Amino acid sequence: MRGALDADGRWVAPAAWTVREGVTVSLEPCDAADLDVVLVPGLINAHTHLDLGEGEALPATGDFTEWLWGVGGVRGDEQAPDERAESLARSLHATGVTAAGDIDGSRGEGTRGRRRAGLGGRSYLELIGVGAAAARARLADLLQRIDRLGGGGRELGLSPHAPYSVHVDVLPEIARAARRRGLPLAMHLAETPEETRLMTHGDGPFTGLLERIGKGLPFGRPPGLRPIALAERAGLLGPDGLVIHGNDLDDDDVGRLARSGSTVVYCHGTHRHFERPPHRLLDLHRAGVNLALGTDSALSNTGVDLLEELRRLAADRADVPPPLILHAATAGGRRALGLDTAASRFAPGSAAEGALLGPAPDDADQLTAAAALGWFLERTSQVVATVREGALHVHRGEESAVSPAFLDSPTGRG
Repeated sequence: MRGALDADGRWVAPAAWTVREGVTVSLEPCDAADLDVVLVPGLINAHTHLDLGEGEALPATGDFTEWLWGVGGVRGDEQAPDERAESLARSLHATGVTAAGDIDGSRGEGTRGRRRAGLGGRSYLELIGVGAAAARARLADLLQRIDRLGGGGRELGLSPHAPYSVHVDVLPEIARAARRRGLPLAMHLAETPEETRLMTHGDGPFTGLLERIGKGLPFGRPPGLRPIALAERAGLLGPDGLVIHGNDLDDDDVGRLARSGSTVVYCHGTHRHFERPPHRLLDLHRAGVNLALGTDSALSNTGVDLLEELRRLAADRADVPPPLILHAATAGGRRALGLDTAASRFAPGSAAEGALLGPAPDDADQLTAAAALGWFLERTSQVVATVREGALHVHRGEESAVSPAFLDSPTGRG
């Protein structure tokens, strides 16, 4: 290969990647490159909704609750959710993604589709129940479905959707059930000021949406807490917990997230779609919060290509260091989903996972690590193939052009 770039920003050019039985043996410099590609870690899309499938974004009207109302219409589509999920999972894989954190709003059907597509990661079965009785019934149902899907916490988790869509009295019960089962948690939190207003004062645009759907309010009395503090009190934060979005944060929220060990998953395309103020990515990073990146669904983004998402983020936010973008999209995402972060450094003994981008830069062997990372974040290359657990999946071009002998035997060198 013309070069290899790992999650820590180490640049090796030319590079030989030795793989045996799905595991990295070594990544070392070599004398000459056989392939006109650059190896990067497999990208981790830490937040997506596979069962919503592909499609065009719903208009952002300035009222987030109106957009949410439109999402309900998409969920009522007649196409089977497992088929939508499988198709989208294959699309993600073709853009360099080797694992995803999926919010499965179809009670396990999206998980089956993801598995059929061979996309790694974790499915969080989504729990919505504005009323306490409805939330408890959904929790019991989802725990049974998780058992039928295999039960384990490495690949399956729970996602109480958001503070406005799950009764606040049931949130601690969800946290306790998850801990008993060893199930990780993910929740849309602090996504909008309107969500914060509902939790702190019990009024605002969300009351109109909830009245419109006839479900009442998710509390008897407003909890009087900002969403992050509410989630902390309920026991939903922690090292195995994902805070999705985290757009509306104050300094106290940042401190709580840092102390909890939770990961914040930022979705730049969705942030752009709703024209939100700049995200506090750098404040979170400086506080020690693990950051991951996701595309969310196509309903609030211009597609679900994570590589394109990284490039948009780099172009839009010159203040965000490129090494942080790379780390959040690889090692940060792996940590978020409970995957071995050593794979993003191509460490010996770790799972052999990566993406091959081409064409490689003409002067690859002369680039500094910073210049190689700059090349990665430019729109001058595309994903040619992905490698997951040592298996090569060619997406563009003839396989012979990508890999004359790559991974053809128990030990492959690129």
